[in-house]
Amino acid sequence: MSFWKCIIRSGATALVAAAFMNSPAAGQAAENVAVRLSFTPFAVHIPIYVAKAKGFYERNGLNVDIRPGRGSSFAAMTVGSGQEEFGVADAAAVVTARAKGVPVVAVASFQQDNGAALFATEKSGIQKIEDLKGRNVGLFTGSTTTIFLQALLKKHNMSLDDVKPVTVRSGTDLPLVLAGNIDAEVSIYSNELTAWKIEHPELKFRTWRMQELGFDTPGNSLVTNEDLIRTKPQIVRAFTAATVAGIEYALKNPEEAVGILVKSVPELKTNIEMAKWRSYMGSVTSSATQQRGLGALDQPKWETLVRLLREYGGLQTDVNLNELLRDRYRSLY
Repeated sequence: MSFWKCIIRSGATALVAAAFMNSPAAGQAAENVAVRLSFTPFAVHIPIYVAKAKGFYERNGLNVDIRPGRGSSFAAMTVGSGQEEFGVADAAAVVTARAKGVPVVAVASFQQDNGAALFATEKSGIQKIEDLKGRNVGLFTGSTTTIFLQALLKKHNMSLDDVKPVTVRSGTDLPLVLAGNIDAEVSIYSNELTAWKIEHPELKFRTWRMQELGFDTPGNSLVTNEDLIRTKPQIVRAFTAATVAGIEYALKNPEEAVGILVKSVPELKTNIEMAKWRSYMGSVTSSATQQRGLGALDQPKWETLVRLLREYGGLQTDVNLNELLRDRYRSLY
């Protein structure tokens, strides 16, 4: 049996068969809902595009408007305030928004690890974490990746004062890496790093995933808001169950799933999104999904994230994870 078949068999349950309500009665209008993506569409959003294209939402009485994002913080804030019913947002952004009083709620997890990795260019000569001292390190101000970098440096008895920070914004770091002005950086292995390896095969990296370095926290999550859960819980169940069914379908049919995304967003490149989805697939499953099914919210990982945010992310308000994490909406039953 192939590696991916093992992953799917161990991580997925028979979700699709139990993910749908009866089709709406004749003449009954579908419920219009919107989902705000974390960024412009890419592989992480495949389950949503699959659920729409395969009719999973429609079968649950939903007419879904997919809206491109402007960052996880924006998605968490707008969904939490009720401007959209659902969204995709990085777990750190969800916790931070909740700490600010935004009634955002996580109902499923797309990603059981944070997706972050430290990379160093081979030509830099960096072979271990301690070698970062005195080197040019890319730094995304306000990003979760910076929090992981700070935590990693502290674990190895260093701080940002021991490196030469090179401040970057999304999309501006690649030219600096190519020019040799950045030796190392914490980035997303299933997104930027995967694309760079295809588009610039001359770049050679050493990569250390944050999960493997002791920072096991969740990644992108499906979110909604308290008001929708209170007033229309069945809509939350319908959308969440159909999206989780989209995850399962995309795991079992990766080529078709990537094709659906690229057809919906023609400016994307099939080979790059295929590589991203292949890289991403392993993070969809975990011991939590083996026990409780795809999309499971792993509270101990969220607790670890809260501790990191309190120490490095400026989080000052306690967050009640029992109120933030609503793990019972992934099934219609």
